[in-house]
Amino acid sequence: MSELQILELLATNLYQLKTFQTLEKKCNLVLDTLRRTGWAKVSLSFINSKYETKKTLYAGFTPEMIQIAEENKLPATKRKELLSSTVDRWRIPPFYYLPWRDERARLILSNGIKTEIPIHLKNEWHKRDLLYAPIYLDARPVAILNLDEPRDLNEPNKVNLRVPTILHSILNEIISSYYNEEFYKNFRKIQQTIIDKGTIGIIELSEENKIKSINIAVEQLLQKSTSTLLNVRLNKIFEGSWYDQLTPILEKAVETLEPQTCLVTYLDSGDNEHHLEIQLMPIHKMYDYSGMICTVSPPEKSEISHIYRQVLSALDQINTSLRGDLSTIQTALVKLMCQQYGLIYPRLYVLSDDLSTLKCLHSYDPRLTDLQFFDHAFNRNSLAANAILENQVLFTSTRERTIRDLRRIWDFLGTKAALAIPININSEIKAALVCDVESPNFFLDEAKKIILTFYGNLISMTFKATLKSKPAPA
Repeated sequence: MSELQILELLATNLYQLKTFQTLEKKCNLVLDTLRRTGWAKVSLSFINSKYETKKTLYAGFTPEMIQIAEENKLPATKRKELLSSTVDRWRIPPFYYLPWRDERARLILSNGIKTEIPIHLKNEWHKRDLLYAPIYLDARPVAILNLDEPRDLNEPNKVNLRVPTILHSILNEIISSYYNEEFYKNFRKIQQTIIDKGTIGIIELSEENKIKSINIAVEQLLQKSTSTLLNVRLNKIFEGSWYDQLTPILEKAVETLEPQTCLVTYLDSGDNEHHLEIQLMPIHKMYDYSGMICTVSPPEKSEISHIYRQVLSALDQINTSLRGDLSTIQTALVKLMCQQYGLIYPRLYVLSDDLSTLKCLHSYDPRLTDLQFFDHAFNRNSLAANAILENQVLFTSTRERTIRDLRRIWDFLGTKAALAIPININSEIKAALVCDVESPNFFLDEAKKIILTFYGNLISMTFKATLKSKPAPA
């Protein structure tokens, strides 16, 4: 399947997600998309807190294959091992690739039993290889995506895992959103899991809205002991400008029996100000209010369902841009991304052959004509270099002192901030898309990171026609 066909398939199938109502239908669509982009067999296994597989969805499996897979599920102990730090050496985020030809990986895959089966020494997929990516919720693995039998027989790497990485991200948001929607049916189990893990603040209120219990995370967030918080009304803890807002939000949650969210300001014992997000979830039986569960977290941890909605909204607009040849799609994607996030002066940097310079190879703004002016050294003083080295979207502004290579560019363009998106064209060509930021209030939150990374992966696939691999040495 060509890069253009892959882009069109992503646009068509991912747009359909909105039309499906159930978790299983949404996940099956993503699995089928993965299979059609180059994998003969794909599966998604949902696991519980004991690492036991509770349900598995399959794509590309015959009924006989499914029966064999169901009869030979990984034991919980092996699944736990494959989700531990033991396998970190084989990580290609977010995937783990354990090749059968690797002796250490083979010991794990075969439970330590030595085998006489011939091992391929070249970089080619082996039928005993294992490729999987976990999906986490509240720091606990809830599902495992497994890919098998690549049709091109090549070993997985950061470049050929671009599409699976995009679809893994979509699966993660689908599953996270589902868990949010189903929270009230299973809140006791979820509450206990979160409390045990201590990954988010939990407060349980009585019918009188007095604190009945808290977990350690709340003590750390509020810097107060349990003994000083028990039997205290929730709205008596928080101070500052948000103090008066919490009371009506509490009353509304009790009256409507629907969840409410509120931002509050908390002053700790050292008069340090903390901004926290409180989500109130009423407990009731046949409309009889009996208390409330409150989650407390820093507001930068955006609600997963909110991020999911933003991603789908962006996909609606991206879908209209995936038309025409690769060059047209590339320009349309960059233009749309800039319009959505107030980005200006987009330009592409490619690392020179001697790995010393980031060369400005192309500008999407006709006002930028002298591209050599934007060339600069490839080192930690460069925002684009850091984005390439860390393989993530990065943002900086004039308030930062470390990114010196941008100073003369900002002075020339009259801007004060920029972001860089890594462009993984192939394993040999290192590139980044850098854009200046129009608004001084721009903030790179988790939702923007997800969508801009998605843009970066799509844009990278459009460069096949214009940027070729470096020639192999003679």
